[in-house]
Amino acid sequence: MAEQHERIWQSLQTLKDSLAIKESVGIKKLKLIIFSDHHRGQNDGADDFRRCKSAYHAALGYYIEAGFTLYLLGDVEELWECQPKKPVETYRDTLELEQQFVLKGRYKRLWGNHDDEWQYPGQVERFLKTLITNQEETQTVHEGTMITLTSKGQPIGNIFFVHGHQGTLESDRFAWLSQLAIRFLWRPFQRLTKAKSPTPTRDFDLRLKQEIALHGWARQQSRLILISGHTHHPVFSSVSHESRLKSELENLKQKLEQADTAADRINLQQKISDKTARLNWVLAKSNGVALEIPKEQKPCYFNTGCCSYSDGDITGIEIEDGKIRLVRWPDDDGNPRKKILQEGNLKEIFRLCI
Repeated sequence: MAEQHERIWQSLQTLKDSLAIKESVGIKKLKLIIFSDHHRGQNDGADDFRRCKSAYHAALGYYIEAGFTLYLLGDVEELWECQPKKPVETYRDTLELEQQFVLKGRYKRLWGNHDDEWQYPGQVERFLKTLITNQEETQTVHEGTMITLTSKGQPIGNIFFVHGHQGTLESDRFAWLSQLAIRFLWRPFQRLTKAKSPTPTRDFDLRLKQEIALHGWARQQSRLILISGHTHHPVFSSVSHESRLKSELENLKQKLEQADTAADRINLQQKISDKTARLNWVLAKSNGVALEIPKEQKPCYFNTGCCSYSDGDITGIEIEDGKIRLVRWPDDDGNPRKKILQEGNLKEIFRLCI
């Protein structure tokens, strides 16, 4: 495990050090919506995005009108299972919605292990050029990017964006071998059976180790928060959504023990029931495995979750007006509105990430 962590840490550090151009933005002006891991295929049994398309289109409609910049952190197309032409043709309407952000100069895309063909300019030119390029500049699909946040003209911290596969054996060092096996052996079987891909996103113990490694690297940095995807697992301020729900549930139970009136007890018991239902729902998606990091550690690691959940939900990270949020589409009632799952103050988070 130590060797795996060392590989991940070294890869992240090398990537961070290679970023010669850093964007500086005032903390109150930064307005981002960050999504990852769509895994768009060709609308067959192997396509993990098709159930989430409606929620994603609703989210894009909201964020383009609300003035957000769209960041896509990789694995947008599923190129281990498809040739690039297929998902681009299948989801051209989705790409055209994303193109609205491109035309307004509010778009950034990274590549991940499942769409790593976009690291090659020739492939981007061939399949994506007209969809991710505006008249003023040619878009490049990056491996990572970083923004320096300022307050009153002074830097207060960096946000480092990556897909999150860097340094892992199956996703980085031996990606070429994994890709061949997926494309020529697994894909035909998956199309017939609708079975899910054998990736770290569904090997929950491996996912946990990778998340600990990502947090461990970010913890060693000064005034930096890391936002990634890859694991399909929402994490906010280094705490998984499951762990946050557990903590909230314990607080509600303590309040119930101290409640003075019958009305208060009824109200709290209803909240406990609702929260327990939500917790069990979320835990079922990860076989009960949750990222548990000691509370005294830095709130330096965030994960978008994904846009390919089997129930049609999508999750992402919002940054607006000095706040950072974990959001889900649709809301609890299935309406095309966002649900804010967690929220924090960026200045305070950077203050704790010394």
